[in-house]
Amino acid sequence: REAITHAQLSHPNILPFLGVFQEHADSPPVMVLPFLERGSLQDILIDQRLSTSDFQRIALGITEGVAYLHSRQPPIVHGDLHPGNVLLDNFGNPCLCDFGLSRIRHEVTRTGTLLMEGGRLRFLAPELFTAYTETFRTSMATDVFSLAMTFLNIWSGKPPFCEVTMDKKVASKLKKGKRPARPAMSLGLVPAAESALWTLLNEMWAQEPTARLPSRTVSEYLKQNIFYRKSSISISTPAQIKQFLFL
Repeated sequence: REAITHAQLSHPNILPFLGVFQEHADSPPVMVLPFLERGSLQDILIDQRLSTSDFQRIALGITEGVAYLHSRQPPIVHGDLHPGNVLLDNFGNPCLCDFGLSRIRHEVTRTGTLLMEGGRLRFLAPELFTAYTETFRTSMATDVFSLAMTFLNIWSGKPPFCEVTMDKKVASKLKKGKRPARPAMSLGLVPAAESALWTLLNEMWAQEPTARLPSRTVSEYLKQNIFYRKSSISISTPAQIKQFLFL
């Protein structure tokens, strides 16, 4: 089923599906996907800071990929969005991988703590930390929250709440509505654009899932108010652009 879903997708910011391989009749089939030599966005961020143009291209590309998944009928939820699941092609364009495929592998301890590997917990929406539930439900709203945290990681060059060493303390902060501080360093954008980006992040990682912006709104806001002001329509807030898109 996962292979069929992936095979029906076609977008520049989605890792292409090449086929299915089964070594033996009794062995499970595996999906065949391209190998991208540049690796993941997470790998890149460990070694270097992105230039302004790289940030623009990668941030918008990730958003366009997420918006494409959410536009499908029925919508596809990525469910595990973070820099490690964003691969870069030879031109530096981002390609989402593991969407709708990776389930959040979790273990709930007796104290209700969600355990995850690789620091991915720091990118998860607070509603996914509900203790003593059998199912951690991802949604388009949790994707948008993770997208905001991914933007923050690119902006600062460090994972969210990098000053906090224990993931369970990060989970506690998120459940209480706390968010990372605005990065001190500049992205190289004009000050008004960086302020607009910070406003956007705050609407993407709202505590209440229904208050978060749709991914399509995020994409249009990035293009019109932050990166490429091609539209003659002046829209100063994410709420206004959301209203404009869904009239």
